[in-house]
Amino acid sequence: MKIKIFLFLLALAPLMSCEQIIDNYWDRKAEENYVSPYKGIYLGSYTGSDKGTLRLEISAKDFVEVKKVSTMNGFTETLEGGMIGSSFNKVISRTSGFTILGNVASNPQNTYSGTWTIDEGNSGTWTLKKE
Repeated sequence: MKIKIFLFLLALAPLMSCEQIIDNYWDRKAEENYVSPYKGIYLGSYTGSDKGTLRLEISAKDFVEVKKVSTMNGFTETLEGGMIGSSFNKVISRTSGFTILGNVASNPQNTYSGTWTIDEGNSGTWTLKKE
């Protein structure tokens, strides 16, 4: 009797593996077909200890690229990062450390705001509008 149960369970093992392979296949397909609900171009400005313009683009795969231009000193730089849900994840300039904090959660007016920081004492707010 014990041998029959063992053989039965042994025969089921490959079926479980096949099911897991199929599940993994569909999970990968879902990831490949994913398009961020936040995808698009957002334009706006930032103010505080520095001020200027922002052009933020969120890709279909939640990659974030920001072009920042200071109207105080003309300095232009690019910030890069990602998204976790609707929130920015480490959207930062490798040059200055300028970091954007906040999110683009659903908003009927397609306007969004948050904060930015470079280091202690240098910070402010930003506002964006989705194009």
